[in-house]
This record gives sequence, structure tokens and C-alpha cells, in this order.
Amino acid sequence: MSTAVADLETEVRRLRIRIIGLNPRQLAEAGPNSPATDAGTMSRRDSIAEALARFSSIGSDGRSVPDLGDQSLADQVVVLIEDGMALSAGLPETQRQERLEQLLDAAVRLRRELA
Repeated sequence: MSTAVADLETEVRRLRIRIIGLNPRQLAEAGPNSPATDAGTMSRRDSIAEALARFSSIGSDGRSVPDLGDQSLADQVVVLIEDGMALSAGLPETQRQERLEQLLDAAVRLRRELA
């Protein structure tokens, strides 16, 4: 197992716990590290939705991600990251490593935005 895979699996566990621990009010609020947009600071829910699209573009050919509601956010994050990891297994080593690092960067960024 590569370091990137191990780090990504750790981030998946952290994200799952962090997202499950957020109640609807916290999801609607901006996290202290949430990025600013023209409309203001993004809510945690918006940060997760943006990350889901990013995970999909990295590991799932940009397929659209349905809005399944707050109760499914953690599962959607986990599934998209794990799908990206699984699909990267068939790539040549340099491309696989690059894809895993992109997924890891996106996962770490989301975790920090949700803090």
C-alpha cells in the first residue's frame, strides 16, 4: 500500500466522522476556514457539495452528483473517494499517484473547510 493510499484512507475516516457529527444548523453555517465567494462565505453544506463535484471530476469522469440530502453527505464523500481510488488502480504508476494525490488534496481541503 502506498503512502498516498494510506493517507487517503485516513482522510476518508476523518471526513466521515466530521460530516456525520455536523447537525443541520452547523451544515448551514460557514466553517472558520470556509472559502469566500461573491455571495459571501460558503456554508459547510456548500463546501461539501463543491467537494463532491471535485471528487467526481477527479475520479469519476465528472459524473453529476445527485443531492441526496444531509443524511447521505458522508456516504457520498466516502463513495466518491473510494471509487476514485479503485479506478486509479488500473492506471500506470505515475498517473495513479497523481490521481491519488489530487483526491488526497481535495479531501484535506474539505476537512479543513469543515473545521
